[in-house]
Formats: sequence, structure tokens, C-alpha cells
Amino acid sequence: MVDRNGQKTSRRRSFGCIVERKNRDGEVVGLIARYASPVDGRRVYQCFPAHSWRRAEDWLDTERLYVDLHKRGIVEWMSPRERDGKTDTHAVTFASFADGFIRRHRRKDGADLQGSTKRNLRNDVRHLNEVFGDLALTDVTEERIHDWYYGEHPNGEWQFRSECMRLKMILREACSPGAKGAPPLLESNPFTLPIPPEPVAESLDIPPVTPGELYRLYSAMPCYTRLSVYLAACAGGMRIGEVCGLQDTDFDLEHGVLTIQRSVNRGSEDLGPTVTGRLKTTGSRRTVPIPELLRPLIVAHLESRRDPSNHMFFQAKIGDVISQNTIRNQFMRARKAAGREDLQFRTLRVTHATELMLNGGSLKETMDALGHVREQTTLKHYLRVVPEHQRDVSDRTAAYLLSADPSLALASASGPSAAVADGSGDPLSSIVLLLGQVADLLAGHAGGNHGLGEVVRSA
Repeated sequence: MVDRNGQKTSRRRSFGCIVERKNRDGEVVGLIARYASPVDGRRVYQCFPAHSWRRAEDWLDTERLYVDLHKRGIVEWMSPRERDGKTDTHAVTFASFADGFIRRHRRKDGADLQGSTKRNLRNDVRHLNEVFGDLALTDVTEERIHDWYYGEHPNGEWQFRSECMRLKMILREACSPGAKGAPPLLESNPFTLPIPPEPVAESLDIPPVTPGELYRLYSAMPCYTRLSVYLAACAGGMRIGEVCGLQDTDFDLEHGVLTIQRSVNRGSEDLGPTVTGRLKTTGSRRTVPIPELLRPLIVAHLESRRDPSNHMFFQAKIGDVISQNTIRNQFMRARKAAGREDLQFRTLRVTHATELMLNGGSLKETMDALGHVREQTTLKHYLRVVPEHQRDVSDRTAAYLLSADPSLALASASGPSAAVADGSGDPLSSIVLLLGQVADLLAGHAGGNHGLGEVVRSA
């Protein structure tokens, strides 16, 4: 801004401005630094002697930092007169900054966190505050983090890994500029150590359920929720929250498909009654085939619901939406009847993925069924090795590779027949193996591989 004589009377900035005060003769008699209050928009100002531009700019820089802390939820803004030196913006504690991080943290799409996700975030910050909470943010140094990192962690490897990721995220935000160019609270991130590798989950050692175990689980569940077991194992490998969130309109029995499009939680604050909400990820929304064997069970379940006007597929006895804990607790009791107390409801999802692959499904089809977008997630967490299938594949592979050896071929061809003839072994398994070998013989003959065929003819 300039006056009539072309003289500069103010300095515009990204935050606030500085205005010169002049007397009637045009002489500068003082400076006014001002900005708009983040609470009500009123002007906040401070007077300085003439030509004290540096002091005025320093005051605005300090106020910009204070306003930024208010917008981050770390401090409550007060006017300079109300403050009266009570707030030191350079002594922000880790606890106050981390609490503000919880309040402003959002999903990548900008949506609020799910209740359980926010609960886990609060839990991580609570453990971090036990170590760093009373320290000024600037005192959370690389040395202090090093001592904590290599110390004892009584809450376990998974919790420690989660705390490391949270700590790095919180300190990374403290290194970012604030609103309207407010300077970062930290010059660099003091967390320079690697994030610990993901521990080996105990659930990876839990084998899939067998048909007999699945039936016993189903039979031991209460009538109004027992179909959840079959649906999770046979239709889309649903998570327990997705099962609870099913509605009758999700089932298209005419076309034989089921659309999984919601889950359940207890709201953004993880409090109160269970409500329907978003799925875990955007890729979790999927449409999967309904197996023909399940159609009559689904129809019977729909007809037996207590309240046909309620669209929830599994209806709660108390409340509008059945909770995850209700089905989880029922499942924990049912697994005893199945003789598999190691089972988790998630094992049904693992079973679905594993059996899809064993029965000829491609990796892409399995990923689509589970709602995954990364192959690594499916391969690492959901596919299991089935020893019986592994042995069968190994035997069939060896039969093909060794088919040119006359002595091994004769033993292979005569072994199953002898077992059937003398009554030893499993006749059905022997017949299946023999038919498989015949098929291999025919395939080898058609392809010009006459090794085993010549042996059989000569025998």
C-alpha cells in the first residue's frame, strides 16, 4: 500500500500485514502489525515504534505459529491481552501435539477414521505418551528415540511396530509447514531408525477348516446366525464385519450373486450401538457368486427372520444391527463343538481363499473374491499349504517326470492294482490314482512321449 506521494505505508505478507502510522506532516510515527483472529475474524494487532519492521515481522511470525497450533488442535487460541505471556509456542509438548494429531488424522480420501481404527490410534499414542508425553517436542531427539527403540517392549512385537509407525508419522507432520506458511515445529524428523519388520502372525499356522469341521461349526451356531459360517467360507470369504452388515437387498438370487458393500462398527468414536458403515478399503466392495447349494438355505433364512420389514440379513435380538462381538462370541463357543479351538472367524476367509485356488481358481479370481488389490496380501496372509493336496501334486509330478524309467513305470502301474486286488489301502484312492496315470499315459502318447506307453505295451 502507498500514500498519495507514492510512499510505502504497509507491507503485505502471507500472514497478516504491517501498516505505517503517520502524522499530518507524513512522518512515520509508528507501526501496526495485524492479522485476523482464527476464532471470530476480528483484527488482532500490536503497535511498534517507527521503523521497527524487524520486531513487527517477528511478532507476526510468532503469532502465525500460534494460530497454526490452534488450527492443529494443539492449543486454544487467545488474544494477546488474554494470553499475557501464559502460552509459550516453542514449548509444545509431544503429548499435546500427538493429541492434536489424533483429532485431525483422516483417511487418505479425507474421510473420518472408523471407530476401531481411531481406537487403535489412541492406544498407540497412549503408549508413546508414557515415554515422550511430558517432553517438549523439540526434546524428542534421535538419542531419546534410539534408547526407546532398543529398550524393552512389554506390549509385544506387533504393538511396538505399530508404535514405531505412529511415532514416525507424528514427527513427520511436525516437520511440515503449517497454515499460511507457518514454520515447521521441527527442522528434521528425529526418527531415523527402520520400522521393525512385520512379526510372523500366529494365525498363519492355523490350518483351514475341513468339510466336517465346517458342518460342526454350522450346527453348533444359533439358528438365526448359523448361515454366517457357510457364507464366510463359501461366498466371498467375508470378514466378520461384512457378514454383520449384510442386508436382504444385497442378495440377487435371480442372477446368483451377492454384493458386499458395507460393514458395521460403533461409530467414529467407537462408542454407542452398532451401526452400518464403510468397508475396510475401497477395494473391499465386490460382487461374488452365490453357490447353488446355498440358495435354498438363504431363502429359508430370509423367510424365518423375526422382522421382515428390517432389511438386515442377520437380525440382532437387541438393537437394530447385530454386532461383531455377538457373532464372534457365538463362533468361539461353536469351535469347541467342532474340535478346533484354534479357529478364528478369519480362518473361514482363509479357507475360502485356499479352496478357491486348490479347485482351479486363478490368483486374480481369488483376489477379487476377497476384495484385495495387492497380490502380496492374498499370498502372504490368506493362502495355506494343504499337506494332502501337496502330496498328491508331488506324486503326480513325479509320475510324469519319471515316466521314461521302465522299472519305475512298471512299479507305478502295478502298485495300485495290486493294492485293490489284495484289499489293502483305500480302493477309491487307488482307482483315482490309476485313472490319473492312464490319463497321463494317453496324454504322453498323443504328444509323442512314448516312454511309458512302450513299457506298458511290452509288458
